[in-house]
Amino acid sequence: MPLMYKIEWMKLKRQRLWVIMLFVPLVGCSLGTFNFSSSYDLLMKTGTNQWYQLWTQVTFFYALFLFPILSGIYASFICRVDHLDGGWKQLLALPISRKKVYIAKLGILMTMILITQIILVLIYLSIGNLIGLSDSLPLSFIVLAMFNGWLASFPLASIQLWLSLRTKSFGVPLGLNIFFSFSSLAAMILKVNFIYPWAQPSLAMAAPTEKGITSYPLFFSVVFITFLITFLLGCRNFTNRDIYS
Repeated sequence: MPLMYKIEWMKLKRQRLWVIMLFVPLVGCSLGTFNFSSSYDLLMKTGTNQWYQLWTQVTFFYALFLFPILSGIYASFICRVDHLDGGWKQLLALPISRKKVYIAKLGILMTMILITQIILVLIYLSIGNLIGLSDSLPLSFIVLAMFNGWLASFPLASIQLWLSLRTKSFGVPLGLNIFFSFSSLAAMILKVNFIYPWAQPSLAMAAPTEKGITSYPLFFSVVFITFLITFLLGCRNFTNRDIYS
């Protein structure tokens, strides 16, 4: 498995994905900071910690919209090389089981998502210090929220990898992810966001001042079961398909 993981990682070296990794969290933090600054008096009327309010504004844009779309872009890039010029035939001709190939690709996707989460927190902390937030920094919460958001993205990543494996088109998975990401608002209104994969990361990263997770054991049980189902179905589909061209 480590060898297959290294092979998949090497394929991405020329894709310049680090630009997207930096740009998207920066956009999310910038939009959140602008909203925080422009509505500062209104937001701080409740006396809430400044860092929590800034985090709420950042995650509204990043976790609810940009993050699901970004992870879908990652999944498309991971499969892009294999979809070009008979890449699947060359890859699957190697003496490596398809299951290991699938797990390696999913592992790469989850690694990229984790790196992006870390970058988000670093940018968020930098901006908070830059604009001079004076309240105490809830660092333990920020780190936990980052990690919870990553764990909650597992089902979403599994679904997005399956979509990217099924089609050569870069636009189809991207279009579907944009649609389902914006549908997260409807899931929130209907109060089914805890079972909706595109909304689960946002819920997991919510500040204590928001109506976030009421039961962590229940929430992560749903996340785990959803991930297990999507992983098994995706892996089985990839393993049993006869032709990848």
